[in-house]
Amino acid sequence: MALTENAPPVLRQISVRAVMDVLLHTGPTSRADLSKITGLSKQTMSEVIRTLEEAGWVREKGVTTGRIGRSAITYEVNGTAGYAVGVDMGATTTRVVLGNIVGHIVGEVEYPSDRRGGYHQLEQVEAALARILAESGVAREHVLVAAIATPGVVEPTTGALSMAPNLVDLDSINIARTLADRLACPVVLENDVNAAAIGESWQGHAVAIDTVAFISLGTGIGLGVLQDGKLMRGASGAAGEISYLPFGADPYSEDSLERGALECAIAAQGISDFYQRSGGAKDTSVRDILRLAEEEDPIAAKVIRKVGDIAALLIVSVNAIVDPTIIIIGGSIGRHPLMVQRIREGIAKASRRRITVEASALGSRATLIGALAIGLNHLHNLLFSPQALPEQRRLPPPV
Repeated sequence: MALTENAPPVLRQISVRAVMDVLLHTGPTSRADLSKITGLSKQTMSEVIRTLEEAGWVREKGVTTGRIGRSAITYEVNGTAGYAVGVDMGATTTRVVLGNIVGHIVGEVEYPSDRRGGYHQLEQVEAALARILAESGVAREHVLVAAIATPGVVEPTTGALSMAPNLVDLDSINIARTLADRLACPVVLENDVNAAAIGESWQGHAVAIDTVAFISLGTGIGLGVLQDGKLMRGASGAAGEISYLPFGADPYSEDSLERGALECAIAAQGISDFYQRSGGAKDTSVRDILRLAEEEDPIAAKVIRKVGDIAALLIVSVNAIVDPTIIIIGGSIGRHPLMVQRIREGIAKASRRRITVEASALGSRATLIGALAIGLNHLHNLLFSPQALPEQRRLPPPV
């Protein structure tokens, strides 16, 4: 039963939200302590707790002991009452995670993305969730929200995906609507780098930091920005599509117009092509190029230094525009220790400002954890926030 069905008056919803905030972040708490913390009267608190108990969102935890006076019953959020799904749907790898309403991860799976793309990839997501539910013993009807993180731009009004050249046949599909039908729950669609920024702000290097930039360097490149704790989206949802910045490669070439000049220079394919043009073997993976550079191979070292310099110019540019407290580098290429070192060296040459740069604390799971955070935020808003006052929720700390 959702609290938004036959929703009570807004003031009661605000009371419910206040109580749930305390229980989510503080843990088991008595009604008396809840009244003190929230400022709600004892009568209102009794009514709120009764409403939450009857709906199944709150349950008795135990009895306080060791205090002077009468013992008191403590209450906690019922973690088994509802679940959110986070999906990192990439061109090469897809990850799916199931978390309960308190943010505890119940199950997680990773698998190679179907290269045929389109509906084949969406069917994989459905099958992966079914597997997690079967293994964890969670009923499908208890999955209340799913959040899908994917490369590209999500058009706010139509849900269409664009600027995702590494994904096949997904631009003509309304991903959110299709998966909502398949998963039987509301689906939120978000850019993968935006999700990674949220993941780092929940469980990574950006906890309790309001202004953050997350730059991903991998198969593609992208930027996610949290400004005052909120995602910067732009008018059409395309804020952060830094692959189309006109430097790094010839911005007028056909490939640059399709994929973006910067992506052609410092994303995976661009680095491999540059290595070949510099005299290296054809089709050498970036992983091998980084390994060779660590071994002081002259061609690989030159390539990685040049890529680091270009990435450093990107970071200096982002810093000048956004002025974040921290810039986090993620993606399979960006978070590599040698690449981080070369980027920092490049920044020192290109700027006199002190720019804080850190490799992603969550690594390959940044987008996945961010997708789960988005799903949980949406779930908490649907259940416990006044629908007339939608807002970004503050998630409980990880366990």
